[in-house]
Amino acid sequence: MSEEYQNKEQDRRIVFLEEKFATINGEMGDIKTDIAKIKTDVDWIKKSYWVIFVASVGGLITALFNLIGK
Repeated sequence: MSEEYQNKEQDRRIVFLEEKFATINGEMGDIKTDIAKIKTDVDWIKKSYWVIFVASVGGLITALFNLIGK
């Protein structure tokens, strides 16, 4: 009798844990989606800074060539 009770208790705990893991995995999907959105936004910002940096360096090089050429 004791062994049967122990098996039922273990089964109950396993079912409880499986339900909790399902809930956690469901919420992790939302978190992964949010992180992907944030990463995309950060990539756009990085690209815009890269364009600004390249344009600034190009302007500095042009100014140096103009000074040297005079």
